[in-house]
Amino acid sequence: MDPKIPTSIVRLFQTNCVPSPMDTQRISRLLAEQKLELELIKKELDRARAEVLRLEAKHLGTMEVVQKLEALRSPVRRMPIEIMTKVFEQCVQDEESQEPDPLRAPLLLCQVCGAWRDLMFSLPCLWRRLKVGFPSATPNWENVMQSRIMSMHVWISRAKALPISLILQHPSSSPITPGALMSLDKEILTLGCRIEELSLRFSPLALSSLLTFTQSSLPHLRRLELHNSNPLPSSSDNPPPLFLHDAPNLRSLSIAWGSLDTAQFCVPWSKLTQLSLQYDASPYWNPVHNDYLNVLRECPNLKCCSIGIGMTILDADTEAIVPVTLPNLESMKVRLFCQTLYTRQFFDALHAPKLHTFEFQNVSLSMGSFASQTEPLPFISRSAETLENLSFDTINIPDIDMLSCLSQLHHLKHLRFLPGPLQLNHNLVDSLILSGAPQGTSICPRLQSLSLKCSKRVSTDGVTELVRSRCSASPKLGGFCLQIAAFDYGQDSRDKTIIELRERLNQYVEGGLQLHLMKAKPTG
Repeated sequence: MDPKIPTSIVRLFQTNCVPSPMDTQRISRLLAEQKLELELIKKELDRARAEVLRLEAKHLGTMEVVQKLEALRSPVRRMPIEIMTKVFEQCVQDEESQEPDPLRAPLLLCQVCGAWRDLMFSLPCLWRRLKVGFPSATPNWENVMQSRIMSMHVWISRAKALPISLILQHPSSSPITPGALMSLDKEILTLGCRIEELSLRFSPLALSSLLTFTQSSLPHLRRLELHNSNPLPSSSDNPPPLFLHDAPNLRSLSIAWGSLDTAQFCVPWSKLTQLSLQYDASPYWNPVHNDYLNVLRECPNLKCCSIGIGMTILDADTEAIVPVTLPNLESMKVRLFCQTLYTRQFFDALHAPKLHTFEFQNVSLSMGSFASQTEPLPFISRSAETLENLSFDTINIPDIDMLSCLSQLHHLKHLRFLPGPLQLNHNLVDSLILSGAPQGTSICPRLQSLSLKCSKRVSTDGVTELVRSRCSASPKLGGFCLQIAAFDYGQDSRDKTIIELRERLNQYVEGGLQLHLMKAKPTG
């Protein structure tokens, strides 16, 4: 208790006695004194609080100055604008496609600080590429299209006058209204004089409404991709023939839609260095096309060619087929959608004296693969002197034919042989073991990577000897991949086989071999 309070008053606090008149006077005087004291304390607290607020504000201000001074000392601050520009360019290039997404470059970089944002907006080269996706369905296509076009305007305006790359795609679950397509078609037409790369992935009906740009001048167009996004199109569900009236710099063309008759196309074929026809078709399509040889005959400058072989519109006349030579072709990729006589006719007529890479893949939905697919072997043999990379995926080739072909490929560096279920018990493991014979008599003596698919009956001794012989050779094997399939019935012993092989081959892994052992995914 405060010593200023008399004892008699203290006693009143401790008891329930009634205060005397004298005590009442003392209480009134003490109450007035304590209220005055409270006022003084309150004023002192207010001054203290004001001082704390002042010191806190001063602390924050000083911290901001310290942070800014530390930022000035940061290596990033001292980095020249030219280097920062290169860093930003690399960040943007690392993105597979540039979308207006705040969580991805370049918009993500714009959120770091004001200086970065100003620098990003001052670099047109960072805004040259744009990918715009449209929803599968919406109740108001006009509003959605207006919003997407507005976003395109803002983005592309930052590219200034540079040529642009544009990817537009729609999954075609719900048809886009004619009015919305008309707006998009007009926008593409307006941008046509600046487009360097254009990819349109829409339903055939939508594609038919978006090709007005082909009638205008396309001075910068180097790559054009027109793909049908409909997973199950009808045979009559096709855009009109492609007429490129003025595209002098076109070098790459990719087309995939249900039925492809290139005989009616007007395209600068002789300018192309990359061509893809039906290669990206869906296995559900069963694509139809005309004779590819007629097109390839007009493409002497092709370096990369990818085609999908399905049903031909008209049966090719064997006697009328004229050989086609592609003197500059380096890479050939073929996807087989069905087995027809045309496949053999195509490969028999084709010559590629500079071929480096050949890939042959079966994408048919039929069980596994066809019984025998030796059609491309003569074509491969004719390119034996230059071929370095060879890949077969879900392709069945009898051992005698496969080994006869491989024995001619003395310069082959990379081999990938993943047969279908009918050919899993092949003899390639034993046949590729290098013996002590001169290098010229061995099969593929210069292999640097090898990928095989075998049945679960594969010999671990054979695999071990294959890897040992190849890793002891020069050049030595740098990569080995083995997929073990279990197509037949019985106990699945693949895990045990994989563990045993890993133990046996560990010494070669320590020596630098990239080893991949796995159970093959079911086919069919």
